[in-house]
Amino acid sequence: MVYLFIIIICMMIIFLVNLLFNPLFPWYYYLFSTIIFTVLVILIDGLVALVIRKMPEKYFDYHKKIFNPSKKHLAFYENMGVKRWKEKVPELGCFTNFRKNKIDSPNDPEYIRRYILEACYGVIIHYVSVPFSFVIMIFDIYMYQGKSNIFLTIALPVALVNAVLILLPSFILRYNLPKLIRIYEIKKKASQNND
Repeated sequence: MVYLFIIIICMMIIFLVNLLFNPLFPWYYYLFSTIIFTVLVILIDGLVALVIRKMPEKYFDYHKKIFNPSKKHLAFYENMGVKRWKEKVPELGCFTNFRKNKIDSPNDPEYIRRYILEACYGVIIHYVSVPFSFVIMIFDIYMYQGKSNIFLTIALPVALVNAVLILLPSFILRYNLPKLIRIYEIKKKASQNND
């Protein structure tokens, strides 16, 4: 709910700033453009996620450096207050039939392995979505034939808001991964010793 509220507030600010300081067009032009670019960036995020989810699991091995944040990165996430706001960030595991807002089977190594895999997919999806957020600026050329500065006054702010909102979940996932990996390796070793 917090994310939806932030998106709506940002859309209203973008609309009002354009209406007040860029009075080249009627009010509805700015309203529809803000809505269109917001919907476009969400669709692009979904497309990025869909393409990455089709990639083989081997590319999302938790041993890769990108999934193992350094102590500096972990300190950065903690300084950003990740523990305070991580519960407010929407978790979209419902699209993959695997929710990551809590660990349902902490003693099952296979469940923890899948959790880690889903988190690794999530990190890459969010990282790749950040630069793709700015693709919406190209749509200005198609939609308005370059006759306006909407790509700077609407598309760019929408892309920036999306980039920030899409980056925060990757911070949460990376922050949680080292603990999950340690749990997994302990459970896996215990499971192998019991066999």
